[in-house]
Amino acid sequence: MENIGQTILSQYANAAPVYSIIEARNQAIDPSALIDDWYNHVWNVQTAQGYGLDVWGRIVGVSRVLTLTSANYLGFEEANDLTEVGWNQAPWYSGSSATTNYRLSDSAYRQLIYAKALSNISDGSILSINAVLMTLFGAQGDAYVKDNGDMTMTYVFDFVPTDVQVSIIQTSGVLPRPTGVSVSYSIKASS
Repeated sequence: MENIGQTILSQYANAAPVYSIIEARNQAIDPSALIDDWYNHVWNVQTAQGYGLDVWGRIVGVSRVLTLTSANYLGFEEANDLTEVGWNQAPWYSGSSATTNYRLSDSAYRQLIYAKALSNISDGSILSINAVLMTLFGAQGDAYVKDNGDMTMTYVFDFVPTDVQVSIIQTSGVLPRPTGVSVSYSIKASS
């Protein structure tokens, strides 16, 4: 309680023993530290940790655990995902892929939560999709979306994404996709 004098009936206002009992009780159960901790560790997405980020993930609809595709396959430039590579670099696709689960760290999960929140309120324009891409990949290099003009668009990355980033791009559901638009991916990184 901030002002315990306001909580005491006027007939006991001058009773020192009652006042000291209530003051001691107030100090013993002061919730301000608990409220501050709850705000910093759960409610404030910028400082949330562990359980707090898990709550935010449920709110925006994204999981901390990603399923990673751990293998690349022989593919061609016109393929629509990021798991294909050229000749003599990977085996043929056999119809099933080996996957592993990966739990994101708090900082990576916070970044994913921000991106999903942006995606949830995105209007599907190139400007808003690029904002999501910059939130996710701004530190790694350029990432942008290209409108191909024929109801298709391409997510372009000027860096080679890690396995975790490939999972975020293709399976997390974070990147917006306008209705009726076909999506492909391209890596323009210099080798």
